[in-house]
Amino acid sequence: MLIPHQPSKAEKIYYKLKDKLQKKYSRNHYVVINPETKDYFVGKTSVEAMKKARNKYQTGPLFIAQIGRIAGLMK
Repeated sequence: MLIPHQPSKAEKIYYKLKDKLQKKYSRNHYVVINPETKDYFVGKTSVEAMKKARNKYQTGPLFIAQIGRIAGLMK
């Protein structure tokens, strides 16, 4: 029996932002989302986006995705 994937809180936030992000940024950009605050940070690289997020939120879970694609939650 297959168990359907249950999207995380962060994935749901990403999917709500996805169209807006795809209109503003290319698929080469990355977004990092704080699932607790819904704040998000965009960078040309995953490292740039993560640095922006960690400058504001030093600890806690973050979700990273390449715009137009899906990645995962980082704790």
